[in-house]
Amino acid sequence: MINTNNSKIGDFVFVPVTTGEPTSSAIATAVATAVATVINSIRKGQPNPNDWKGWNQLDQREQKPIGTSVTGWIIKDGQSIQNEALNILSYIQEFGFNNVIGYNKFWNRNITIDDLYNKLTRGGYIQEANQIKQIFNKPNPIANLFQPSNSNQSEISPIFLLAIVGGAIFLFTRKKRKK
Repeated sequence: MINTNNSKIGDFVFVPVTTGEPTSSAIATAVATAVATVINSIRKGQPNPNDWKGWNQLDQREQKPIGTSVTGWIIKDGQSIQNEALNILSYIQEFGFNNVIGYNKFWNRNITIDDLYNKLTRGGYIQEANQIKQIFNKPNPIANLFQPSNSNQSEISPIFLLAIVGGAIFLFTRKKRKK
């Protein structure tokens, strides 16, 4: 009979086993404890797919802007890029992109969609990376009205000019009808 009340001291795990006989109980306990300690030491340092759950609390505790941990894993690599990418995706699924994409004061840099795309594809999440990139690269016709058509920033967008001319024609023809 294995007792489920295991005690852990550092890397050592004590697993009490009762067989009914003192000698066999001691041997069984020693073997179970050795196995549990080995398994525990193998698991130690392995990537954890739930790391993201503590990132906001870590940022608060260290008095960093919320999102610093997730953006840190986007721009740097640890032991398992696949696990880091999974954690980043889980974080985004739970909290969205607000603290992820854009300027981060702590890193003193802009975290871009390309940074995120690069990390996710290297982590093996190619489909998810493509979906995210597609979401952010959708054309926004309203925003494009105010964007110049080339690099000359003083030029007004032709679409914006067309909208102004169309509005003027509409107002002009509307006034003529009322007379």
